Amino acid sequence: MPFDAQEIFANLAEKEKIKGHHSPEGRAIRVLSRAVSGWSSADLSPRDVIVLCDQAVEDWLKARLQRSPWSAQPLPALMVDAINKNLITRMEAVRLEKVRNGRARSDDEAQISNVEVESALEFCIELIEKHW
Repeated sequence: MPFDAQEIFANLAEKEKIKGHHSPEGRAIRVLSRAVSGWSSADLSPRDVIVLCDQAVEDWLKARLQRSPWSAQPLPALMVDAINKNLITRMEAVRLEKVRNGRARSDDEAQISNVEVESALEFCIELIEKHW
């Protein structure tokens, strides 16, 4: 199925109206919907979108695991705790690690394909929506 940013953004905006944006999920979806919007309008680079995906999920995990937003706990440790509390599965952690790896190598924008960006966006949105 092709990536339809406008449809995804409209769907997220409607859900945000209904469910609000004050929960950890709502805050993460708000960031991700802005990433979709920026990506579809070419205002954000592949690196920008990957960073937003990674940060939105990290912030969501910190909130759900009741960690301080300023906690220096690295994402891999957060993912282990999230798996133990059944927030995410091991397979989801593997996918999140791929997003994190994309962020780590994002200094070379040519290495981040459009398909990789769109896949990361869709995955992160689906992950958060499961809990919203």
